[in-house]
Amino acid sequence: MSRMTNRMIMEKQKPDSSREKILQAVRNAQQRTAAVSSLYDVEAVYFHPDNLLDVFVKEVEAVAGQCLVFSSREAMLDHLAELAGRRGWDYLYTCDTELAGQATIRGIAAGNDPDRFENMQAAVTSCEALVARTGSVVMSSVPAAGRQVYAYTPVHIVIAREDQLVAYPEDALRLLQARYGNRLPSAMGFVTGPSRTADIEKTLVLGAHGPKELIIFVLKN
Repeated sequence: MSRMTNRMIMEKQKPDSSREKILQAVRNAQQRTAAVSSLYDVEAVYFHPDNLLDVFVKEVEAVAGQCLVFSSREAMLDHLAELAGRRGWDYLYTCDTELAGQATIRGIAAGNDPDRFENMQAAVTSCEALVARTGSVVMSSVPAAGRQVYAYTPVHIVIAREDQLVAYPEDALRLLQARYGNRLPSAMGFVTGPSRTADIEKTLVLGAHGPKELIIFVLKN
């Protein structure tokens, strides 16, 4: 066998040093991550809130959302009607027939007329849960509003209960798993504040890909 052939065989058997360096760097990073993960858990870094509602309100406001807390459903509905009148909304889009009836009694037209969908000014929906530490609303395709309303409306009003609050996102995921088992909704999402983007010249724009305003009404237990 010629010297040239021997050298070619040896080069083929010799490991690619650059590739091996990259792989070793990945292995080292994985080991460091595993070591850190074993030392800390979520609550060690993000403390468990003593008062979920207070933390939730603070976090919602920090991401340009609004959160109002009510002690009764009547007070909440009165404020909703007052808000609609002040903002000049002539129709509140909602798939909640009970809410639509209660709004109508207060002089605000409401319902889910399909002819009103494209030109809706504001929509009211329920939600799956609220996440205190991130100020997020957990939405899914299960409620009557489906997945379209909360993504399309310029102003999204969420009506929730205090007992829907959980501390962390993973708590919300466990709640959904317990609620639906193996039949999870076809769409689930965490809504944190109004839709936003800063893709163009790093200028923050609200409402680029969804609601420009997020208003959350929380009814105390």
